[in-house]
Amino acid sequence: MKPLWGIDMGGTKIEGVILRSKDNPEVRTRLRVPTEKEGGYDHIIGQIGKLVDRMRQDSGLQPEIIGMGHPGALDPQTQTMKNSNTTVVNGMPFKRDLEAALHLPFVLANDANCFAVAEANMGAVKTHMPEARMVFGVIMGTGVGGGLVIDGKVWNGRQGIGGEWGHSYLDDSGGVCYCGKTGCVETLLCGPATERYYAGISGVRRPLPEIVELYDAGDPAAIQTP
Repeated sequence: MKPLWGIDMGGTKIEGVILRSKDNPEVRTRLRVPTEKEGGYDHIIGQIGKLVDRMRQDSGLQPEIIGMGHPGALDPQTQTMKNSNTTVVNGMPFKRDLEAALHLPFVLANDANCFAVAEANMGAVKTHMPEARMVFGVIMGTGVGGGLVIDGKVWNGRQGIGGEWGHSYLDDSGGVCYCGKTGCVETLLCGPATERYYAGISGVRRPLPEIVELYDAGDPAAIQTP
């Protein structure tokens, strides 16, 4: 059986994995690089290329095709990206440009959809509720995403965002979202929102892992941070 190559692109890191095969999902290689989205669109594609090169070196293998989970969606009509909190990819033909730069075929899918279908067919849902026909998976990280799975298959909807909930209205206190609306779920519940809230209380900007450590240590501002 052929090894499976996969990449997960997030707002802060890009992680790659090689599994031994579909029937033997043992991890053979697992590496990561920073996304460095502040460097721009071409830089992100370069970071993905750097990750693939390191995976080749570490494993001694060559990929035939790579599956990739990412924030946002590849619009089925325009084949350009939308709804990504890594905003520099929005409006861009990300799949086409990746394939041209790396000279490899890519299969792209929303990261929350990937998570939801994996849990439904291989993970917690299959273990604890195998009779469930409908599964909703939630990702909360740099952004907020959701995936909807019905009878083991992702339900994308006509616009490719069937399970998306990060841009549903929650509360105006989150302010203006990058999508242009006010009060989106993502403006209140994601990692950067937690960092902003902590900074507003304490007057000090800290990364989320430090806030968690301070919470455990009894820091008053961290305890007040939702």
